[in-house]
Amino acid sequence: MNRIDEISARSKEDILAKLENAYKQEDFSHQSSIDPIEHIAVSNLSPLEEMKQKMSENKYIVEEASAEILEEKINEIVANYNYEKLIYPANLTLNLEKINAKEKICFDKEIEHLRKEVFESDFSIINASAGVSSHGVALVLSSKEQPRMLSLAPKLCIILLKKEKVLRSLSQALHLVKKENEILPSNILFIAGPSRTADIELITVFGVHGPQKVHIILY
Repeated sequence: MNRIDEISARSKEDILAKLENAYKQEDFSHQSSIDPIEHIAVSNLSPLEEMKQKMSENKYIVEEASAEILEEKINEIVANYNYEKLIYPANLTLNLEKINAKEKICFDKEIEHLRKEVFESDFSIINASAGVSSHGVALVLSSKEQPRMLSLAPKLCIILLKKEKVLRSLSQALHLVKKENEILPSNILFIAGPSRTADIELITVFGVHGPQKVHIILY
């Protein structure tokens, strides 16, 4: 080891030692942060009814169905658009044989190997981990099994959400994610309906940066 390498190694050790022995507040005790939604006047509606109302205001198309007929409800939605190309996540638990689509592509490879299929698909189906009634948004976790592009590229995105996963606030939703995931995902999405922008002559345009239509099925 030359002189420069020796100094570099010693400096690294010094830095790590200082970090390890850094100032510690001996009397520190954890205090949970205040959830503002719980400390202000909340809606008289139940979280589910409030979320349905606010999602509709956010331009979601809100649907309800039992778990046993999810495929039937999806077919009903897709038939209204005459869409035929489906792209779906690897962790989708539906019976794909029951879904009416000429092409069904699983997003189980890197985007470099599925770019054409992703951007030419008509619709996607994804799972939401929670719904937030205070904001009317769906919390979706991006992962290897369910890549983020599924919620961005197709013209229509269909989101599936269990009714018992509807929570009152963003804070509650994030606590649920922490509770259910030992290692936090790299990407947590709060989806507030279809893509829209008013940058073009102050006229609202849908589908510029994502899907033109977003249906959420509560089951």
